[in-house]
Amino acid sequence: MIEAGEIAHADTRTELLGAIDGILEAGRTSGELRADVAVEDIAAALIGIFTVAGKPAHAAMAARLLNLLMDGLRLSSGGQRKMAE
Repeated sequence: MIEAGEIAHADTRTELLGAIDGILEAGRTSGELRADVAVEDIAAALIGIFTVAGKPAHAAMAARLLNLLMDGLRLSSGGQRKMAE
């Protein structure tokens, strides 16, 4: 899955997207995360992060990239961000 840069196995994809959706929904409900982010976008971002920083030697890079992803998911102090189209 990670080496190919895609989620290939149907069951794995369904389970992963379901888990991400649950996390996003909890964050939306609590008011901490943006409401305009698609589950598939988060999956793609995570696959990208794990592709470039999936080895233990790249743990610091993975942590930085995950922090950037999370920062982008949080609501800004001014409210909802607008997504680029």
